[in-house]
Amino acid sequence: MRWLAPGAVALLLTAACGGQPNAPSAATTIKFWYLSNGATDVAKAFHAAHPDIDVKATKISSLPSSLTGANAPDVVELSKDWVAAVANTGALHEFSTDEVQSIGGKSAFVPQAWPTGKTTSIPWFIDTRVVYYRADVLKELNIDPANAFSNWEAFDHTLDAIKISKKISPLGIAGRNDSNPVASFAPWIWEAGGSLVSDDGTKPTINQSASVDGVDEYQRFGGRYVDADVLKQDTAGVESMFANGKFAVTIAGPSLATKLKGSQFGVQQFPPGHTGHAVWIGGSNLAIVKNSNQASAAFGFVKWLTGSEGQGAVATNIGMYPALQTAGPAGPIKSQLAAGRSLPALVAWPALEKSMRTDLGKIWDEVIAEGQPMAKDLLQTLLDKTAADMQTALGQT
Repeated sequence: MRWLAPGAVALLLTAACGGQPNAPSAATTIKFWYLSNGATDVAKAFHAAHPDIDVKATKISSLPSSLTGANAPDVVELSKDWVAAVANTGALHEFSTDEVQSIGGKSAFVPQAWPTGKTTSIPWFIDTRVVYYRADVLKELNIDPANAFSNWEAFDHTLDAIKISKKISPLGIAGRNDSNPVASFAPWIWEAGGSLVSDDGTKPTINQSASVDGVDEYQRFGGRYVDADVLKQDTAGVESMFANGKFAVTIAGPSLATKLKGSQFGVQQFPPGHTGHAVWIGGSNLAIVKNSNQASAAFGFVKWLTGSEGQGAVATNIGMYPALQTAGPAGPIKSQLAAGRSLPALVAWPALEKSMRTDLGKIWDEVIAEGQPMAKDLLQTLLDKTAADMQTALGQT
């Protein structure tokens, strides 16, 4: 996958360059479990640079149930949000201080991407959310893109102006079938002054007043400005619809830029809210399995993938934003990283996320069924149930 085809908007990043790696001393095969489309091409690029190391790549789609046994991988790609849960099993190699320094040290990476606690994984790439828009539509309505999404109120005014014009549907976002609904709601919650769980990770806070305000803000944008047929789509479907001109604005990650061709598209930072600017920072990390029989080659693979040459391959083949600071150029993503926040690094996170995914999906079911935003008292009742389910999950870890 190319990052951006010729003629496409240079929205977010360019491929990085790096030096030639040294050839390994012995023929080796390492097993790599991956999540991201395009990862096989990255593995091939590594093999081309290291012909004596073969990478046997296997795609996974969810949290690995086991990283032990004869069929376990040597290297595994993990969602940033899964790392704490997987590390808690004791299955991951802890990178030594010397190993971390040999890849450039913690300071070489975007600070918001670096894992908390023990270093059992290294950031590979970053996912976040920015606002994509039709520049031609805004120009026709005399709306300055620099101000159109500068805060929640400006975002609302812009969408309202587009709706009134009746030229094109204002907004497109995924509802129940969002690939990561918690990540979609989280920045609205944070920017309303709320949170998902308490700072010590022991108590759900998604049903507290400020958190409910944030959830309400996002679902009201969906209820007022998104067609029901769009809300029924999954994330990939919504992105394709935007690229094909079905609506004027969407909120999406870096990979959408690979689908956009033409100067009619633009991108701006995620809009700040009532209490400031807080954007979701996710992505993928790379971990080495503790019992790997090819630890040296596995580390070489991770080092290459997280170095300048491998980070260029991330941009070219996966379409995501590099976690290595020097590989990410100036632009909307880089400018909002300082406001980045990660989802809580908790052992119970997979169970917590499951509870939230289920109930956040019910919000969109109600919006679609009623053709309008969910009433706030019903929203409070639903999030009270969500918090109770999350508390149960916390008690089971």
